[in-house]
Amino acid sequence: MDRANTRWLPRLALGLSLLSCAAHGSASETLNVSGRGYTTDGVVSSADAGALTEALSEADALQYGHRFDDALNVLDQVLKQQPDHLQARLMQARIHLAQGALKQAQRSCQALLGEVSMTLSATCLLEVAGRMHPDRLANTYQQLSKLYQQQPASKDIRHWQQQILAEQAYALGHYDDVARWFAGRDFKDHPVVNQKLLADAWLAAADPQRLLAAYPECPQLGQLPEDSMLVRIAHASIAANSDRHCWQQLTAERMQIRIARDEALHTADIAYYFAYVAIEPTQALHYAELNYNVAKEPADQELLERARSLQ
Repeated sequence: MDRANTRWLPRLALGLSLLSCAAHGSASETLNVSGRGYTTDGVVSSADAGALTEALSEADALQYGHRFDDALNVLDQVLKQQPDHLQARLMQARIHLAQGALKQAQRSCQALLGEVSMTLSATCLLEVAGRMHPDRLANTYQQLSKLYQQQPASKDIRHWQQQILAEQAYALGHYDDVARWFAGRDFKDHPVVNQKLLADAWLAAADPQRLLAAYPECPQLGQLPEDSMLVRIAHASIAANSDRHCWQQLTAERMQIRIARDEALHTADIAYYFAYVAIEPTQALHYAELNYNVAKEPADQELLERARSLQ
């Protein structure tokens, strides 16, 4: 997992609003952070709501730094106070997924049953099911697609479902579907996590020009894309036999800086660089293993398998 993997931010809508549904309520309901928090009866004091918001922000900062266990401890305190707190429960499930703790993620989703709309709880459970049972992923993907098409939901929940569907489509090798789930927005208007998945789909489909078309010019100093995208653009330039060697040069410089920092947490970009751009099997495996020790998302597993295949 890399610095730009902030998928759970759009999914959990941290910031201006918290996703919330009253028991058996509409999935389109939202709850503003300022002055309110979610409980069974829908009312908490402004002081309690402020404390909960601070706790959720702390947990989010901890998970961003890959301090997953510390983040879970903070969320446990929130859930002791409010066992049906939707935001905390969804973040708990997401962190368990990042750790590869699928049974725990499933339990977090199951705790939502009867407390929120079926759209929310089913989406949560279907994401976990896609990870737990890869042999049945095609069926899970079909179920989530039907849920997306048939059940109304808010914009935030739609984006969450689209991200899961795109990830499952990629795992199934349905690369055109990845782009379909993210259609309707310019490539650079997507969050970086979506850009990465689109880039990976285009590269897997042997269509690197699609990615290069989004970056027609070499960037100015100070205007570089995120490192996770930089390594993929460099990969695309090699795959397309492009004469824009600047991407490879810029990526090499960035990775030298990252290596010099001796980072132990956010090593996915470095592993990707040595696995696909400046291929060095030993380095690729070293950094891929460091990354997988911390994060176990499908992309992390794929990167580790790629590094192992180079040995």
